[in-house]
Amino acid sequence: MAGKASWLASGLVILGTAGPTGLTIDKLVAATGLSTGSFYHHFPGMPSYKSALLAYFEEMHTTRYLREIAAADLDPRGRLDLLIDLVLEDDEPAAIEVAVRAWALDDPIAAAAKERVDGTRLGVLRTLLADCGYAEADAEQTAQILYLLVLGAGNMLPPVPPEQLRVLCRRVLS
Repeated sequence: MAGKASWLASGLVILGTAGPTGLTIDKLVAATGLSTGSFYHHFPGMPSYKSALLAYFEEMHTTRYLREIAAADLDPRGRLDLLIDLVLEDDEPAAIEVAVRAWALDDPIAAAAKERVDGTRLGVLRTLLADCGYAEADAEQTAQILYLLVLGAGNMLPPVPPEQLRVLCRRVLS
């Protein structure tokens, strides 16, 4: 992985481990092994880097999952199960979710990105549940329960393992 992708992937790792205050050029240079000049070749400064990082977060932790479930030749419940499996593949995203949410408390650009991501995710869950036959109100409430379950699990110490969280999601859907 070289260039811009390396800067963004490393930024998500730093964000997940050190939080938004850990996003410094020095830490990014150390993590990527690239030069400061390379950073400025791709980004005019930290504000544009952070905007790009939020877009990359949205792509990696929302949009790519939506593309995968849309392309899957599955019935609605199969697509819902696939979405749950994709989201819970590992526990790394939980730390990143917590960090982005913390970042959104102090940064209006991060808050707007997080609000957009939350709305998109809830909307997809609601649609999948409606496609599975849930009444509108039930689809809305069940989407919120599933989303809050996954978000809340990311704040637990010790973290809820993905396999246990998968069981809990399936229980909500049974």
